[in-house]
Amino acid sequence: MVTRSPDGTDMPAPSALVLRHVENMYGAPGAPAAAIARLSRQDQWSDALPRLSDLTPEGRALAADFRALPPELRGALLALALQEDVSAAPLDLAAAAASGFVDVERMGLVTWTSPLHRLAVVAGSEPDDHGVAGRACFSGPLRTHGGALHLFFAGESVEMADLVAAADFFARADRPPWAVFCLVRAAQTADSPEVAASLAAQAANAAVFDGDFGMADRVLETFMFSDTRVLIRESAPARGLRQALLEGDSVAARETVLARLRQDGLDDPAVGEALTVYALATIVDGDPQAWEGFLQACSTAAMPLHPAITAIAATIVAPDTAFEPHLTFPTAPDGRGWSQLAGCVAALLQSYRDMRRGTSAPCGELPTGAGNRLVRTVAATWESVIRAHNQHWDRLETVVRIGMETTVTVPIPLMRISAETLLALAEAFRGERDSAKERVDRIRADPVLRRAYRLRIVLDSVEVMIEGPRGNHEHALALLSTREPDVLNLTAGPYGPVELFDFVDYAILLQRDEDAAERVERTRELLRPHRLERAEFVLAACDAALAMRRDLRPAEDLLARAQMHPFVYESARLRLVYAERLRRLNRTAEARRHLFRVEHELRSVQAGAWLERVQRELRACQREIAVRVGDLTDQETRIAELAAEGLSNKQIAARLYLSPRTVGGHLYKIFPKLSVTTRAQLRDALSEGERAGRGPHSADDGAAPGAG
Repeated sequence: MVTRSPDGTDMPAPSALVLRHVENMYGAPGAPAAAIARLSRQDQWSDALPRLSDLTPEGRALAADFRALPPELRGALLALALQEDVSAAPLDLAAAAASGFVDVERMGLVTWTSPLHRLAVVAGSEPDDHGVAGRACFSGPLRTHGGALHLFFAGESVEMADLVAAADFFARADRPPWAVFCLVRAAQTADSPEVAASLAAQAANAAVFDGDFGMADRVLETFMFSDTRVLIRESAPARGLRQALLEGDSVAARETVLARLRQDGLDDPAVGEALTVYALATIVDGDPQAWEGFLQACSTAAMPLHPAITAIAATIVAPDTAFEPHLTFPTAPDGRGWSQLAGCVAALLQSYRDMRRGTSAPCGELPTGAGNRLVRTVAATWESVIRAHNQHWDRLETVVRIGMETTVTVPIPLMRISAETLLALAEAFRGERDSAKERVDRIRADPVLRRAYRLRIVLDSVEVMIEGPRGNHEHALALLSTREPDVLNLTAGPYGPVELFDFVDYAILLQRDEDAAERVERTRELLRPHRLERAEFVLAACDAALAMRRDLRPAEDLLARAQMHPFVYESARLRLVYAERLRRLNRTAEARRHLFRVEHELRSVQAGAWLERVQRELRACQREIAVRVGDLTDQETRIAELAAEGLSNKQIAARLYLSPRTVGGHLYKIFPKLSVTTRAQLRDALSEGERAGRGPHSADDGAAPGAG
């Protein structure tokens, strides 16, 4: 992908690390287009500090003020600006506050007067200032700092070990561009090909864990002639993420990192990186059996696992058990990319657990706003699945847009297609069939879909949602019946267990009750170990729908209990089938009342796909009522109108000069004719007949209701 630079020429779109770098330096948003263009074109994001030409006139004036400060203060402020750690270099708080560049609050809290003040410090600094900052860092109290970066910018000699230590500091501080830069520079100064290859592999891994696959490829290509064996072995996490996310091959990704885990002498980060890739690959392809390999790898690790990895393992071992990860698995802030990604996967699994158990609002801790664009993309992709499962369509669209925008920078085809698929599901659910169908056709033509089995399942659900509600029942049932029920899709997929009710609904309409009953029993057995409240409600709804030909009581009992459950859409679907059955039993007035309730509930969850079917049923009810009202005799009509007004049999008899017994006899005949059982229902039936123009008294015949 290319964008247009300020001078009108084509340039590559900024990569994930370029954007992270300029966001850190200039703020987000705030980077001048010229700076982004310069960094993207030259691919020099790592050592290109802000320039004075990037600043506004106000910023250049601040840079001049900075140059007037004493050298030691300039160095300390520069160390604070680049490292964002007040302890990185000794800082005279009184002098710093007097400079006007920072505010010093109680307890020694130091904050920048404004983002522009920080930017002016970095842009206005010269090599001598970096030298002062670097030496101050090495003489300060901290063992880990970014002083080596300052010495590099000062043009001074820097030890490889100091660059590696600076890389670790910046990685833990969630500053991956500087971490990658320091690792690459360390690799360039390494005294052996093996060490150079190891450091280059670390740089590639750090780049990929922030979503910059292009930078990782360039680093590996640059050092391919160092020690290829070491380079390939230690870049396994980068290669595994590429296999899982770009190539759509989660099996190969797991094999790649398992080979890495079988090697001797791995340190904590190496184990954490490999296990994080394994976990994400398993989330991507949704293979429940693959978690056995993850748990085995965790159990054989020679060192304590990272808390996020421990949380993943604990959720897999006990997927339906509630626990408090912030209490059980305490951890210090860790900005390393793999650590953030592991935390994201742990939060995803816990959100799915809470969703299945029906406890708490899902997705509260998912980092869809993370600066790390890979984490942001992963979080947005799977939060959108959870939102679809729970029919939170407005929030789903917001999260999907985040994912789609991020995949412009982190080009993960599978997640881009996933976002499109869930948008199609939302459109189909709301009844926007044409746009949903157009989107589905476009997705099905994408080669990425060939490796995305679970996305193909979701696309089938979209087509079922398009075709079924508008009457193409055979088409919808064919899509559902030609694939086996899948436990993951039923319990945590975008459409969830309601797909089973679709099957039953369409099978009954096509007189294939036995097929429906068999499907329900197979699904019941599949879901038996999980005991999920929503799935159990859907199974009960399917049983009730199948029983309706002989007994309405199961449906009536379940609909009565449905008020205590949050399953509005599911109960509306059952109520729709129940109302249709009532109409076929000539209980038309009751059917109408339930249909109005169905319409209200479907609108409340934006289920516009089913409103056409509801309206068809309402029109059929209206026609039937109108015909029945038209079949009444004149005397029956007069009695019915007076009864509908609330008059008693005795009052009607006095009005029409009849005996109360005669009035009662007429009403005994009228009620069955109109399929009503109460006078309130009688009033509704007469009103419907009059609205349809089929009643005995039209609006312009001059007859007052109830006139004798």
